[in-house]
Amino acid sequence: MKKRALLFLAAVFTLAATLVSFQAPVQSSDDPIVRKIIEIGRTNNQVMTWNDYASNRFGARETGTNAYNDAAEWAVWQFRQWGLEAELDEAGELPVGFNRGPWFGRMIKPNEKALWFGTPSFTAGTKGVQRGHVVILKADPFSIPGRNPKPEDVEKKKAAVEAAIAEVRAAGDAFKGAWVLIGGENSGFARDGRRATADYSDSTLIPPLSRMLDEAGALGTIQLSKTEPFRIMDGHVTSWDKLPVLPDIKLAEPQFKEIKALVEKGEKVELEFDIRNWFKMGPVKYHNVVAMLRGTTYPDEYIVIGGHFDCFSGATGAVDDGSGFAPGMEALRLITAAGGRPKRSIIIILFAAEESGLVGSQAWLRRHPHLQNKIFMMINRDGSPSAITGAAVPETWYADFQKIGAPLSNVNPKWPFKVERTLPRAHATSAGGTDSSSFEMKGIPTLGFRTQTNYNYQHAWHTLADTYQELVPYTEHQQHSALVTAVVAYGAANLEKTLPRDGVYLNDGIYAAFTVGAGDAPKQFMTTIDYLGAPLQAANFIRIVEGKTPAGGPQGMGGRGPGGPGRRPEIPPIGTIEIADRMIKGLIVSDAQKSVAVASLPLSPNAGLKHDGAGVLGLSGPNAFYLTLQKNAGLDAKFTAIGRTIAGMDLLAQLKKGEPIRAIRIVRVGQAARDFKTDEEAFQKLLKAGK
Repeated sequence: MKKRALLFLAAVFTLAATLVSFQAPVQSSDDPIVRKIIEIGRTNNQVMTWNDYASNRFGARETGTNAYNDAAEWAVWQFRQWGLEAELDEAGELPVGFNRGPWFGRMIKPNEKALWFGTPSFTAGTKGVQRGHVVILKADPFSIPGRNPKPEDVEKKKAAVEAAIAEVRAAGDAFKGAWVLIGGENSGFARDGRRATADYSDSTLIPPLSRMLDEAGALGTIQLSKTEPFRIMDGHVTSWDKLPVLPDIKLAEPQFKEIKALVEKGEKVELEFDIRNWFKMGPVKYHNVVAMLRGTTYPDEYIVIGGHFDCFSGATGAVDDGSGFAPGMEALRLITAAGGRPKRSIIIILFAAEESGLVGSQAWLRRHPHLQNKIFMMINRDGSPSAITGAAVPETWYADFQKIGAPLSNVNPKWPFKVERTLPRAHATSAGGTDSSSFEMKGIPTLGFRTQTNYNYQHAWHTLADTYQELVPYTEHQQHSALVTAVVAYGAANLEKTLPRDGVYLNDGIYAAFTVGAGDAPKQFMTTIDYLGAPLQAANFIRIVEGKTPAGGPQGMGGRGPGGPGRRPEIPPIGTIEIADRMIKGLIVSDAQKSVAVASLPLSPNAGLKHDGAGVLGLSGPNAFYLTLQKNAGLDAKFTAIGRTIAGMDLLAQLKKGEPIRAIRIVRVGQAARDFKTDEEAFQKLLKAGK
C-alpha cells in the first residue's frame, strides 16, 4: 500500500503531467457545464447515497477501527468510478485499534426494563452477558474537574481517589460481582481519561481506583449521563499489554437516578449488560482519502475541498461529518458527470482523525509542503446539515465571486445565493475545531460559506444521536449544498487568474474594524493602527474603543453588530458619524468608552504617517477620530495620523451624517501587537512621556 501511495502522489502532483488540450468556458449562467451541473444536481442528486454508504453500510468510522479503514477503501474505489485519480494517503497510526459491536443492557430486579446507555470508545466491554447487583461508591473523585485541572483540584482528586480505594478495601466482598454507581456526570470521555497527558489528571489518578475495583471483582462502573445531549466520545489505550478491563457505562439520567434511589432505600437491584467492545493489536495505520480532478491548463494550481471522514463510534457520524464530506463527494461527481474539465485541479480530501486533534489535515500538509503555496482556496464543511445560502469573501475576491455565484442566485428560491464582502482576518495560529484551521495556519485562504438550517447541532455532535435518520429531514439542504459546492469549486477553478491571497489574512499588527450604519447590511471597513509610530495616541484610541471591557473578550469590541437570528442582541451604538472639512468625523459617545477618556491628549505629528490621501485615520481629540476623504496635508501639523484604511475604502464615500457607529473592534495579530499594553498603568507611562 505504501508503494502504491507514493506512486500515486508522484503521478498526481508532478509538474510535468501530460495536459489535455481543452479550453474551459468562462463561468456564467450561459456556461453549458454549469447548466449541466445544476440540472443534475436538481434532478439526480446522490449526496444522501454517499452518506448512506458511509454511515449505514460501514458504520461508525472512528480512527483505528475496521469500519474507518473499510470505508476509506470504498471511498477510493468510488472516486475512481467517476474518473478521478484517487488514493489513500497515510496520516498516522495507533498502538491499539478498537472495534465496537452491539451493546445491550436491562434491569432484571426489582422489575424488568431496557436501559439506555453508551460506553466511550477504547474502553472495555463485558465478558459476554454479565449480571450482577448494584452498589454505590460513596467516595466521589469523579465530580472534581479532571481536564486542565487547577493544582488544588488535583490535590482534592488525589485525596478523593485514596478515600475511594480505602472504601473498596474495607468493603470486603460487597463489590464482588457488582455494578458500581459512581459520582460525577458523563462528559463523553472515558472514566480513566482520554489521553495520557500531564494536564489531564484522570489519566493518572483514576486508573488505580479502576484497577482496585476490578481486583475486588466489580463488573463495571455506571455513571449518570444527561440525555440531551447524550455525549459518547473516547478513551485512550497506549499498548496491547495495558488494555482497559473494567467497563465504563454512561447511563441515562432518569434511569441512573431511579436505580440509585432504589439502592439507597435498601432494595436489591440487579442489572444485566452485554457490551461488545473489542480491541485490535496494533500498530493500526489510518489514512486520508485523496482524490483529484486534474486541471487542463494549470494542473499545479489547486482548490481543495475537505471534510473529515472519521467520527466517534457511539453513533455513525452521519451529521458530524457526513453532512460535510458527502456534499463534497457529490460536488465532484456532479462536475465529472456534467463533463467538467476545469482549468485548475480540484482536490477533495476526506480527512482522518479530525476528532483526535486535526491529525489527518495536518499530516497531509506536512507530507506535501510543496503544494501549500499552490492552493489558492480551501473549502471545508463541518457542522450542521445546512443549505449554503452564500459566501463571505474578502473584497479582493468579491468581483470574481459575483460572477461565480451568479448562476446560483435563483437555483432554489428558498436559498438564493448571495455574496458578501468581509474584512481581512487574522489566520489561525494553532489547531482549532475543524480542519480548515490547519490550512489557515499555513496561510492558505479558506472560504466561508453562509448557511441556513434549523437543526440543533448539539443534539448530534459527539452523541448517540449522530445517525443517518437525523439527516433525512434535511435531504434538500444537503442536495442544495452539494450543488452549490460544485458550482463554486468549478467556477473558481476556471477563473482567468487565481484568486489573490492579498486581502484575505492580516499581517502582524493592530487593526480597527469599523461597523457603521443600521439594519442587516451595515458598512464595514478596516484600518491599521500605527502603535509603533504613535504609541500614545494609538493606545488612547484602543482604550476608548474597548472602554472598560476586557480587550479581546466577548465584550471587548466597543459594541456589537445588529441583532438577528443567531446573533447577539443589539446594543446601543457607541458613537455617530459627522462629515465636514473633507473628512468623516467620528465621535465616541458610549458612557463605557467615555469613562476611560482623558481631558486632553497631545496630538503631535506622526513622522511615519502623513495625510497624503483618502482613508487616513487620525485623532482630533481625546475621544474623537476622523478619516480623510482626500489628501489633506494641512492636517499633518494639526492632528495625529494613526492608521490607513486597508479594506472597504469605497464605503467611506457612502457614509452619511448621523449614521450610528455600531462597533469598532480592535484586532491584534502577532506577539508584538498582543504585547502592546493599553491598561491604565501602561497608558499613564505613555502619557507622562508624551509619546
